Amino acid sequence: MDKNKPQQPELPKDFFKQFKSKEDFHLFFNTIFKQGVEEMLKAELEEHLGYEKHSKEGHNSGNSRNGYYSKTVKTGSLGDMVLNIPRDRNSEYEPQLIPKGQRMSDKLEEAIIGMYSRGMTTSDISEQVKSVYGIDVSEGTVSNVTNRIIEHVKEWQNRPLDRCTM
Repeated sequence: MDKNKPQQPELPKDFFKQFKSKEDFHLFFNTIFKQGVEEMLKAELEEHLGYEKHSKEGHNSGNSRNGYYSKTVKTGSLGDMVLNIPRDRNSEYEPQLIPKGQRMSDKLEEAIIGMYSRGMTTSDISEQVKSVYGIDVSEGTVSNVTNRIIEHVKEWQNRPLDRCTM
């Protein structure tokens, strides 16, 4: 096994059996999509600030995280979605993924859906974002985003289920 190649997430064989209807799967996918976009925005802010959240390098740096603001974006197939966009104290952070004053593009939605569905490596995702949006996102940043999303998926998979009656 090549230790330089990023590990790809694997879904359990019976992963899709947990969905009892198309609506269940749609709700799951909307949640993962929203969390994925929000994690990518957090990673962008982290790169802008130059330090991780709660890191000592951030103390007295002159700029820091300053909460979130809500933004409703329109997507082609998922409808309207309310995202929490991170902000910095000096208002210098300009989101690249969803620029201020703009809505999410269909290309972004397609790229993210494609990334999840294909189980792309961090280098593949980085290249995809660069080729489609002209935004340089390091493999490390992509890896951080992927790791955060995987944790959300695991939490969702391990949630208590309602009893089914048939």
